[in-house]
Amino acid sequence: MTMKLKNFPQKQQNQRLSSRLELRLSDSDYNQIKARASLVNLSMSDFMRRAALRRTMPRPLAAFDLKAYQVLCKIDAQLRIAGNNLNQMAKACNSAVALGEPVVVNTGLLESVQQLIRENGKAIKTIVANLAKSTVR
Repeated sequence: MTMKLKNFPQKQQNQRLSSRLELRLSDSDYNQIKARASLVNLSMSDFMRRAALRRTMPRPLAAFDLKAYQVLCKIDAQLRIAGNNLNQMAKACNSAVALGEPVVVNTGLLESVQQLIRENGKAIKTIVANLAKSTVR
């Protein structure tokens, strides 16, 4: 699964991008511009706008940064699911207490959520350590 970061054009408030500029390029020039825009995760329009106006370009993501981002996105999705499961269990417990019924906890689900949190905690610590080593200060 590949994820692409998207930087939106920085516009002033309520300013629409309504004017168009057409430009003819060779296939080679077009492919070069497309590759450079992709490298810094910008649309071709935003890349050309920034280049023409001599605005700063975002720094390209290192291959490890992109891989770390993808792993963190997966971890985020898994932790959201775990959080939803915990919320459902808490709601069920609170409802049982309010109704004076015995509290029944799905220990298997609770243990799987705990395991998921432990595993993802280790993965996050590994990513942070590797990023710290690769970051130039």
